[in-house]
Amino acid sequence: MLGYVILGFVIFVIVMITYGFFIGKKFGPDIPNKSDHQTMNEEITRRIINNNNNNNIGPF
Repeated sequence: MLGYVILGFVIFVIVMITYGFFIGKKFGPDIPNKSDHQTMNEEITRRIINNNNNNNIGPF
């Protein structure tokens, strides 16, 4: 009798995890859209950082 209770609980947990996964996929957060201004600022920052790293001469 105790085995049926434990097995039922394990099956219930598996079903709830599966249900949560599919609900998360269906109603989960969307991919955020970046504005043109934000994309431009990221590109400028990336180029500034790359230029500063390329100017370093020597092993340090």
